[in-house]
Amino acid sequence: MKKIIAAALVLVMALSLFACGKGNEAMENAAGTYNGVQSKFVGDSEWEECDFVLELKSDGTGTSTRDGTSYEATWEIDGENFKMTETFLGMNIDYTGTLKDGELHIYNGDPGDDFTYEYVFKK
Repeated sequence: MKKIIAAALVLVMALSLFACGKGNEAMENAAGTYNGVQSKFVGDSEWEECDFVLELKSDGTGTSTRDGTSYEATWEIDGENFKMTETFLGMNIDYTGTLKDGELHIYNGDPGDDFTYEYVFKK
C-alpha cells in the first residue's frame, strides 16, 4: 500500500512540475519590449500614431511608458488572451486583448464600446 501511495505522489508532483513549466514557457515567449505603433477609440475609423513602450518581464511584471512617464504593470497570458493591470496615480487600470505573432492589441475597456481605447504594439 505504501508503494502505491508513494508512486501516486511522485506522479502528482511530476505532473504539477510539467504544468508549471508550460505556464512559464508562455510567459517567457511573450516577454519582451513592445513598441506602440497606433491607437484609436474603437468607434473611430482613423488610427493615430503613438510612441508608447511596453516592457513585459517573464515574471508577470512590467513597465508601460508613454508621454515620458512610466507606470508599473502586471500581466498574464493564456493562449492568445492577454490581460494587464497598470497602476496609474494609485489606481488600477485593466486591459484585455490578444497577442498573436508578436502583435499585441489591448483595450482599456469593453472592446465593443465606442469610447474604449485600442492600442496596437509590435514586438
